Amino acid sequence: MYGSLRYPSFTRLLALNNQVHDLENRLLAEPVRLPSLAGPGRVAELQDEIDRGTRATLALCWLADLDR
Repeated sequence: MYGSLRYPSFTRLLALNNQVHDLENRLLAEPVRLPSLAGPGRVAELQDEIDRGTRATLALCWLADLDR
């Protein structure tokens, strides 16, 4: 599948992959705290950002595959 991606799609895919990888590293470095009433906390926010990046990557692969 990746062999057929056009150059702009491939560079965007690499950028998204790097963003998700950086978020995962930040998540691993984040201290775990007990949940509070103030909000979901930084760990939950990072997990949401990782999920959004992963969905964007999958959508990009799907849309790039449609262009063939």
